[in-house]
Amino acid sequence: MPKMTEQIVFDQVLQPRQAVVLEEVAHLTGVITSVCFHFPPGVVGLMEVAVGHGSRQIMPRAGFLALDDATPVFPCYEVIKRDETVWCVVQNTDNLWQHRISATVVIDGE
Repeated sequence: MPKMTEQIVFDQVLQPRQAVVLEEVAHLTGVITSVCFHFPPGVVGLMEVAVGHGSRQIMPRAGFLALDDATPVFPCYEVIKRDETVWCVVQNTDNLWQHRISATVVIDGE
């Protein structure tokens, strides 16, 4: 079977003090090879995000990541099965403004 790559993109605007759990189903059995986050200018650490699959948090390993004006890409090697849920927890801790954040999970597999 040919190798394939899947990108799962979580992109969300959150209102002040809003938190959500976003979920997508993986269409491949393979390996999560990277997770990329985009924090636009102005979020000044007020947006917190964590990514995982099934019952396991993978990025960061514990807690949340909160940055400003940054797009870090974290390589990883995390085995995942087809039809497993990939999730992203996002929290806007700002009391006044809405903010947007995105996370992209890359899966290489079959």
